[in-house]
Amino acid sequence: MSGDYESDYIMRTRKLRDKQPLWDSFQDPPAKKTSGSDADWKKLQFFLKLFKLLVFLLVFAVVLASSVVAKLLYLYMAGNTSGSGSSATKVQVCSKYLLLPGEVVAVPNKLEQIAWVWALIFAFAAPEVLTFLRALRICMFKREHRPSGLEVALVTLFELLHVVGLALLTFTVLPSLDLTRGAMLGCCVCFVPALLNLLTGTRIHWKSVDSLVLALSIVAVMALGSVFLLWPSMSTQLEVQLLAIPLLLVSFRWWENFANTHEAIAYIIRTIRCTRSRYHTYLYLAPLKIVVFATTAFLLHGQSFVEYFSLFLNAWRPHLITLVQSSDSSGSRSDDLDALHLTESSASQANRSSSFIRTEARAQYTMQSNPNAVLYALLVQVAAAYLCHVFGKFACKIKIQEFSYALPLTLAMPVTIALATLLASIRTADPCSLHGLMPDYLTLQALAGSLEELGQSCLDYVLWMWPLWWLAQVWTCLHIWQPRNDKNAQTEKLFVCPWYCGLLVDQCAMMNRRIVDWSEEYLAIKSDLTTPREPVMALASELNASRDILEEDKIPQLIVCATMWHETEEEMMEFLKSIVRLDEDQCARRMAKTHLNGGKADDEYYELETNIFFDDAFVLDPRQCQNKRNPPVNEYVKTLTRTIDKAAFEVYGVNIRLKPPLKIETPYGGRLVWTLPGRTKMVAHLKNKDKIRHKKRWSQVMYMYYLLGYRIMETEQLSPRRKAVIAENTFILALDGDIDFQPRAVQLLIDRMKAVDELGAACGRIHPVGRGPMVWYQRFEYAIGHWLQKATEHVIGCVLCSPGCFSLFRASALMENSVMKRYTLVTSEPMKMVQYDQGEDRWLCTLLLKAGSRVEYCAASDAYTHSPESFNEFYNQRRRWVPSTIANIFDILADADTVVKKNNSISTMYVWYQGMLMIGTVLGPGTIFLMMVGALVAVFSINIWTAFLWNFFPILFFILSCVYLKQKFQLLIAFVISALYCLVMMAVLIGIIVQMLEDGPLAPASLFFLLVAVQITIAGFMHPQEFWALLCGVIYYITIPSMYMLLMIFSVFNMNDVSWGTREAPVLKDDDKESPANDAEIHLPGWLNDPLLINSELGEISLMEQRFWKDVIKQYLKPLELSREQKQSMADGLRELRNMIAFAFVMVNAIFVLIVFLLQLKKEFLHLKWPIDPTDFVSFDRDNLQVGIYRQYKELDPIGLCFVIFFGLILIIQFIAMFFHRFATMSQLLATTQVDWFRSGGQFTDADAALELKGSAVNIARRLQRPKRLFDDDEEEHHYDELLLDPDGEHRESMVRRQTIFRLHETRNKQQSDYSNLVFNFERRFFGEDDLNLKNLALNRKSVKLLQERRSAAKFNAAATPGGTPTPKTGTRPPLMAKKVSFSNRNSMQLYDNGGYEHTEF
Repeated sequence: MSGDYESDYIMRTRKLRDKQPLWDSFQDPPAKKTSGSDADWKKLQFFLKLFKLLVFLLVFAVVLASSVVAKLLYLYMAGNTSGSGSSATKVQVCSKYLLLPGEVVAVPNKLEQIAWVWALIFAFAAPEVLTFLRALRICMFKREHRPSGLEVALVTLFELLHVVGLALLTFTVLPSLDLTRGAMLGCCVCFVPALLNLLTGTRIHWKSVDSLVLALSIVAVMALGSVFLLWPSMSTQLEVQLLAIPLLLVSFRWWENFANTHEAIAYIIRTIRCTRSRYHTYLYLAPLKIVVFATTAFLLHGQSFVEYFSLFLNAWRPHLITLVQSSDSSGSRSDDLDALHLTESSASQANRSSSFIRTEARAQYTMQSNPNAVLYALLVQVAAAYLCHVFGKFACKIKIQEFSYALPLTLAMPVTIALATLLASIRTADPCSLHGLMPDYLTLQALAGSLEELGQSCLDYVLWMWPLWWLAQVWTCLHIWQPRNDKNAQTEKLFVCPWYCGLLVDQCAMMNRRIVDWSEEYLAIKSDLTTPREPVMALASELNASRDILEEDKIPQLIVCATMWHETEEEMMEFLKSIVRLDEDQCARRMAKTHLNGGKADDEYYELETNIFFDDAFVLDPRQCQNKRNPPVNEYVKTLTRTIDKAAFEVYGVNIRLKPPLKIETPYGGRLVWTLPGRTKMVAHLKNKDKIRHKKRWSQVMYMYYLLGYRIMETEQLSPRRKAVIAENTFILALDGDIDFQPRAVQLLIDRMKAVDELGAACGRIHPVGRGPMVWYQRFEYAIGHWLQKATEHVIGCVLCSPGCFSLFRASALMENSVMKRYTLVTSEPMKMVQYDQGEDRWLCTLLLKAGSRVEYCAASDAYTHSPESFNEFYNQRRRWVPSTIANIFDILADADTVVKKNNSISTMYVWYQGMLMIGTVLGPGTIFLMMVGALVAVFSINIWTAFLWNFFPILFFILSCVYLKQKFQLLIAFVISALYCLVMMAVLIGIIVQMLEDGPLAPASLFFLLVAVQITIAGFMHPQEFWALLCGVIYYITIPSMYMLLMIFSVFNMNDVSWGTREAPVLKDDDKESPANDAEIHLPGWLNDPLLINSELGEISLMEQRFWKDVIKQYLKPLELSREQKQSMADGLRELRNMIAFAFVMVNAIFVLIVFLLQLKKEFLHLKWPIDPTDFVSFDRDNLQVGIYRQYKELDPIGLCFVIFFGLILIIQFIAMFFHRFATMSQLLATTQVDWFRSGGQFTDADAALELKGSAVNIARRLQRPKRLFDDDEEEHHYDELLLDPDGEHRESMVRRQTIFRLHETRNKQQSDYSNLVFNFERRFFGEDDLNLKNLALNRKSVKLLQERRSAAKFNAAATPGGTPTPKTGTRPPLMAKKVSFSNRNSMQLYDNGGYEHTEF
């Protein structure tokens, strides 16, 4: 008994000793505020949801209204093309407005019919012209493979069959039918797709009801085929009897979308899909289709072929319409009108000047036609069809297809029939009813004139069959209700044909929408395309290989690769917080997949691994390093180790005690492996520069060969096809060590990778962070650089540089020929040294572009990076960037022919655009020099030579200092001159404002200045989140001479300096170690014995990985050991290159300045008159008493002309491209925004509940796994912020002060929970007995009930499964015994848990 008491006493004493003393129990919890990368999103999220809700309704209304209007106008236009003879339509005219008694009937007019025929041709031609323009733009600005002859023949055949059928339908069938039956016939143009749907079975078959699906498909084909028999058998008109021919021909256009894997069909599809798109074919096919349609229309309509052209202008001008007045019954009117029509031609020839012809019983009159009626109908029809297509495509891209695309298109046909019947019946009952809507002489052929006649006509024409035809169309096009596309997918992935059919826009929109992306099944992997194979054998091998591919292979594998060197603790904190947030997001998706969605991953699921490559991580000074095999780590690595727990504390708001990292010795130095709270791995690769090559480019080579070469290519159990699929879905997120981002920013980049197959790299919007004027300058510089320059590159070509601080790379693109291998080159050639090592990110993108990959800019993906805050640091950074940028762009321009051939996104036009920018960059200093000369002349009213010398001597002095002085003195002089130029630019700004007031805003200089200011302001309004960057534009403006003249000079004259320039701080020593005065040696402990890592377990890598690292170091990464002679030779080569480039640079700018300056001196002879806003003068000659009036034009001098022509053209291109890119960005934001404000009530079904739970599973998992913040109350705990005054709880009064003391005592006394394992947090709550905290999650009660059912089932399965997850209990971690962990295979990094306690019962 005494032993138990003693043991209990010892345990209580230990607990008290471990607790923090009360005098030191005060806390500093992190504030609940958003970081830089999250602040803007919080404000934007609500507005995006509201905007998307409005977009839902707007797109639905536009698609429905435009499709109905386009179809009604098409039927209306076709009905007014009735030919001559007994079949011509006679229209009863409203006689009330003609002041004529009795009935007045309009006789069909040849000119009117010709106008309507041309209107239908133009309506058909409009989308074909747009197709031609799109094909022309893509072929000019992008590169597409030229199609084969067989592909061209097959595509042309099916397209022309469709065109001929559409012409037959338009000019023979529809004019012979009334408006109602013509509208009903639109449901029957999908017979061939319905037949293919039955025969080849491309429909998604539900395995449990295959027989029902087959039966419904048979019924659909029979219903659509019935129209071929019913109406032709009831009509004596040949046009109606041949109804089946045009309907079959029209439906051939969409056969490809409904075909399947039968060998013959697959062979055809493989033949016509050997290229991704058919734009080269449509360059000639679109004009050919217009010609064929027009020719067929002329032949079918019946007039002389020549008259369609000779009477074209007369048809579109006002002409006379013949009216016939009759007071008799309508029964005899028809015969008389037929007789009248037979004599119309001879009568008009006998007396063309007469306004009417009288017969014995009938009176003829004429009225003037309204040519605007045809024009307005044409324009509205074309606009409506275009809006339907554009808004429908927009709905598919932003994932609102079911409500805003499928539903309105499905309802379009019933609404069209109802409106057609209503309008025609109203017009027939009262000819004056639509007098203000359409001319009275135009027809709306009605099915019946009254309700009784309507019912009888429905029986006579078997119109009760139409609902079956409509349902058959809905069944055939059921795929539009089940979209499978990625967010913001390309048009080629959404639709089979690039554009739409303007006359059948609703049917085309439904059947042209892709069912399956055929490229996944019928196109070989890129490496297989170059190998010619027999098509049937190739198809069989591809189908067999596709069975080898697992679903797990298609899951995105996100590998974060960050490079670090001398980052501060603040910078590391931002980076680590971003990684912890990413780890939390991935864990929530994994928990949702495992426990809430039955093993099914959500659309944004990804696997995650983080790698940090730490350059120069060890202290190798012999005075501090005793054992070279176990050197100490430097202070930056220690800062990283200490900062991880702090970063987790900042993110979660509670103390997170991560297990000490696993430490592993490697051939390149060492490795530290952390397990983050979400159980993903973060690996820090510590590079020893004595063992492996250091600097950023070699870190990139290191992780590319390790992650892609060793981890993918060396995996023997994977087939080549599986490796290719895995490489396509493996993405490397390249980061700097100071980046700050949110998980959704990465997800947006992954979405772009999914949407665009050829995308090799994607970068986000980089925001500079820091304090001071230099950061303000960079905010505006980065803003306009992204708003205009990168957006333009993205739209008209592709981005040339994806910055390494935040970019996503596709593994398969990096593994292409001449990318990874060429990236390892070591050269002694000076120019290539500048290109390779001074801008490694840009050079990597250059290699990707030359290999054929695309690089994009995603403006919605925001990241924040620390930028230089001092003048010297900024100049040193740009000193590296400017020469490498010029070298890489010049490399692309020099090899433009090869790049254009290989890269689909780079065209000759885009190369010309980059060439213009290159010229502007090289001549930038000379241009700014001339601008300053002109500004000084205009503002200070000094002589032009004086202004020239004032600018020339400071620039000459700075150039000489760059040649003869050290960099620190160059930077000092640049700073002084920049400050002086800032003062001058402020005076110039005031002078420009004064000059604008004097000369007016339309003067050349004033107008150009205003246009640039307006453009940048509009760009700011187009980016509302970044609008405040415009305030920094003043700093940008006054520093233009410094940044575009002095900085260029500094960069060119110091291009021989290949040092990094930034973060050149010396390695810090331990703060607690003071160097003795006698400089004695103080050996730091080796990294394996470092006090920070003393509790870490020791691991080892496999022999295979050790062999890999030794081989790759020997082959590519061996430290460069250069002799003194070699170093001197490299320095001499760089110096010679500097001298040559600097001389050429100075001479080119000097010649440019000299030419323009000499022209400026002769501006009174060499100038252009500015035609805008001239000044009129009036003079009076008193001697001769004469008044003289003359006009004086402002002059556009040579300098102004250069600015207007060159920079004006570039600004126009960038301004237009910005709008296209902003629309794409808005589409991407809307596609990723979920509107969850509205929940159904009584109509909420079990399927709705399952769908809602699936959509909310990630948020539920995130709520259940997240630790409770410090001082936050659980739902069951007492809230000290409120004081309960009444025991019944009826009155509560908020306390004035927080009950901090009570909280501190309670927090100290209660048992602390370990929240460092998010998986355990989730399972403790999910498998626990307490109710789940689902507050602030808008879930329907049925969804909550379904969640509880799944939770109960999961508990039961876990309890029944041996070794399953038990019900966890709150507690602390048990002690762990030290062990040595071995990685026996290359994938063990993913398996090693490093302290995972998912299934530990405390």
